Amino acid sequence: MAREGVAPDRTGPLPLHLGDVLQLKKPHPCGSDRWTVLRVGADLRLRCEGCGRIVLVGRAQIERRVRRLFPVDGGPL
Repeated sequence: MAREGVAPDRTGPLPLHLGDVLQLKKPHPCGSDRWTVLRVGADLRLRCEGCGRIVLVGRAQIERRVRRLFPVDGGPL
């Protein structure tokens, strides 16, 4: 099921929730550019949707790299 992505608003912190899918500017070496949010806080735990790799990345670093946000409920932010 394809969900319409939402371009993030850059005026404040990105509202992220467990299960949200992020599309980043650069692809992972496996070729996928989509990541699922597994943990939210100062750091984010993300799982690559292509290969399943799990990484822990600083929130500020992710907020700079995100291109689109696909909310967990599929609706607009």
